[in-house]
Amino acid sequence: MGILGAVAFLLALVLIAAAISLYAVFGKIRPGMRQLSQVEGGFHICYVGTTLILVGLLIVVLGLIVGIGVLASVGFSPATMPGAVFSGLALFAGVLIIGGIIAFIGNILTFVVGAFKLHAKYQNSLYMVAGILFAIDIALLFIGVSGILTLVGYILMYIALGDTINKLSTAAATPAQA
Repeated sequence: MGILGAVAFLLALVLIAAAISLYAVFGKIRPGMRQLSQVEGGFHICYVGTTLILVGLLIVVLGLIVGIGVLASVGFSPATMPGAVFSGLALFAGVLIIGGIIAFIGNILTFVVGAFKLHAKYQNSLYMVAGILFAIDIALLFIGVSGILTLVGYILMYIALGDTINKLSTAAATPAQA
């Protein structure tokens, strides 16, 4: 398979992960942040964060497609066109970095800021813990160890959001019954 084949396989896996992330952000997180921003204007920054995540992920996906195309066009053989492979991969890496930075900023606005804003509004400590875990995981990203705390933060946010939705649904149903 060779090194370029391994790189192409890795790029395909990243492309699949980006597609799943796009679905989650576009289908679930963005509509939720839009609703929150309509209820409370302070959440508008979180909604803007979802826009940045989408833009960044789309740039990453396009970069991955171009990178895979460059690798496929030279037949996975660096001996055929080393200059083309190098320049294509350099362009690909630049696009990935730019898209990644945009998505990273969006993640901070959506999840870190969002968690703390949700805690301030609904006083559920799980939001605060999730926000702290997101922030710690960002710091760990710079030393090369990241991911697990974000996963735990997502789970805590999911639990806290379910609790908040139940409380809001109960509060909305109580006056109608009286």
